[in-house]
Amino acid sequence: MLRGARILVALAAAPPLGGCDLFVPRTPETPIVEGGTYIQPDAPDAVVENLKAAVSEMNAANYRRSLDEGIEFEPTALAKARDPSLWANWSRAEENGYFTTMAEAARDAEGHVLRLEEATTDIGDTRYTLDASYLLVVRHRRAGVPDTLQGRLVWEIAQRSDGLWVLSRWTDQVLGNSPSWSDIKAEFGK
Repeated sequence: MLRGARILVALAAAPPLGGCDLFVPRTPETPIVEGGTYIQPDAPDAVVENLKAAVSEMNAANYRRSLDEGIEFEPTALAKARDPSLWANWSRAEENGYFTTMAEAARDAEGHVLRLEEATTDIGDTRYTLDASYLLVVRHRRAGVPDTLQGRLVWEIAQRSDGLWVLSRWTDQVLGNSPSWSDIKAEFGK
């Protein structure tokens, strides 16, 4: 009985809970992680979808997450001939830089799209190759830079030791007389 009396005394001495906000839901906080559409890249096609979503949303963080640390980029022959020094040491840092700058120039605009067509694929145990024609539309605000680009790309997507896939090698090719992805990389990568 002594134990029961102590519990009653403790409850009587406690402040009333009815008037406090202890059990009232609080306002949700903004998530710490960056938003956007991003699928766990445990299959190579998830990398392709993540890159398409990153372009559509102009999400530089998710674009960067899809790239291998040692990504290699081979620009179109025309872009390389125009400025060979730009491409000599092109790396993940330059990929991230051009995309971040482009995304800033396209902020608050809508209608960005990456469409891949006429695709062929080759898949192995740890390597996937996608060869496709592309249409890239980026609604940026930089004067004199085309916002619609076309070409052909070859993406080599590799599986890392942790089982996740990343874009490891990228070759860009001209399609007709249209400006290519290399051209917009050159403009925003300078």
